[in-house]
Amino acid sequence: MEERKLLHGFLAKSQDGLPPRRMKDSYIEVLLPLGSEPELREKYLTVQNTVRFGRILEDLDSLGVLICYMHNKIHSAKMSPLSIVTALVDKIDMCKKSLSPEQDIKFSGHVSWVGKTSMEVKMQMFQAGICKSTHP
Repeated sequence: MEERKLLHGFLAKSQDGLPPRRMKDSYIEVLLPLGSEPELREKYLTVQNTVRFGRILEDLDSLGVLICYMHNKIHSAKMSPLSIVTALVDKIDMCKKSLSPEQDIKFSGHVSWVGKTSMEVKMQMFQAGICKSTHP
């Protein structure tokens, strides 16, 4: 708890104290190797041998938080003084009904808008023949 209190000193006193950021500063791509790592695939499969969509949503949520932390990174601090949570997901567009457990999935995303106390992250998920886009 004391360590968290010390982190308060890293917070900017005003908007003027914040460094400029670009969307590409928070851009990230992550590969979920379902097709190339059978051991990992097992954790994502249902008893019907389909991909657990809830697990994918958990991964997207974690990626969204990681993107927010990347955008707000304070290089002089070992850990972030911020606590970031997902408030909502605006939309999920799906081009196909289901994901293939035999193919890797690529997630990507970046911060697309920032206010004083909130931010918007745009994420995409790609699997050969399948595309998804989320707006948390």
